[in-house]
Amino acid sequence: MVLVIVVSETASHLSVLTPRPPGPSRPHEPADVEALDAVIEEARRRARRRRRLYGASALSIAAAASIAYFGFNGGNSKVDAAAKVPSPPRSSAVQGSFGQVGGWIAYGGEDGIWAVDPARPQRRIWLSGAGREPIAWSSDGTKLLMRRTSRGRIHSLYVLEADATERRLTAGGDPTGGSFSPDGSEIVYADGVGERTAIYAQRLGGGVPRLILRSTRRVSFPDGHTALAFVYQPALSPDGMRIAYFDGMSDHSHNLWVANADGSERRMVLDKELSAVDHIRALTWAPNGAWLAFVTDQSIYLVRPDGTGLRRVASPGVSVSAPGVQWSPDSSRIAYLRIGPTCISMTGKDEDSTCESTLSIANVDGSDEQVIEGIRTPPNSAIAWNPIG
Repeated sequence: MVLVIVVSETASHLSVLTPRPPGPSRPHEPADVEALDAVIEEARRRARRRRRLYGASALSIAAAASIAYFGFNGGNSKVDAAAKVPSPPRSSAVQGSFGQVGGWIAYGGEDGIWAVDPARPQRRIWLSGAGREPIAWSSDGTKLLMRRTSRGRIHSLYVLEADATERRLTAGGDPTGGSFSPDGSEIVYADGVGERTAIYAQRLGGGVPRLILRSTRRVSFPDGHTALAFVYQPALSPDGMRIAYFDGMSDHSHNLWVANADGSERRMVLDKELSAVDHIRALTWAPNGAWLAFVTDQSIYLVRPDGTGLRRVASPGVSVSAPGVQWSPDSSRIAYLRIGPTCISMTGKDEDSTCESTLSIANVDGSDEQVIEGIRTPPNSAIAWNPIG
């Protein structure tokens, strides 16, 4: 880094008379010309001394500023490791680049999106403003898919670029899920109203969303009537070849499906196992493509894409945030939010409440849990683990 300080010399400028070259004296000239010349020369010497003094001061200021900068930052632009956890200072530098948060976990806080370093949890950086929640990173870690909300309602999906610009991708509705294609050129998500829910692909460059598939299954009710199942929480595989998604009635009769990326060759991989009354959200692929993770109202489950190996990770009765489960970049660990019992609303409305929470990171078998405290989030906050680290 080059620190440039400009010091004005305006104050050191001194107007002096320039003596004429010596010549024959005229009767009207003062007799003490030599004395006047001496005064002028002394004034010039004083001006030169002032300029040298200002120059030395500028060098001292530059040196002090450099020492302060490198002493505080350790030679880089990341936030100081000694930042206070409950209310870390915002860093505007990160808004120009996601390079500082490679391998970090983004989460939705009470005042916007933050990123925390799982290796050194005291290091946290503010990424974006209030009313935003992270969904997924692009595979190269340069884009963050997020949803913007207001008073508890989802408005649209946006992509947050490395230069802090936000680009709107969907027009209202009630989008669920969301993941990037391997090259980061488009996203896959579900949206719709009533029985018209479907899975779409939307290019980041704009245009009309491309329909991938609609639900075709009808769910039977005890009174004999049937209804077309909703589709929700689609997740594109890391290689971009398959889509996993749920269909059902949002809080019961869930089926897990895996299809080709174009919607063809759908295969049901879980049926009766998930028919109980519960909400299911946050379906996400492991980066190595070997496992899927998802969240119910009370637990976190893992399952292979062919439906085998279904197992519970979080213990029964453990309260976890519904939208929040993510894989580590090497697929060896998962991260999820535990929402605490203490929630506060400054307006008295549930949709404006925030809760004391913890971010947990554990092995895929649930062992060796690491707990990161000092996180305040909305009740249904989401997380996204940056894959570059």
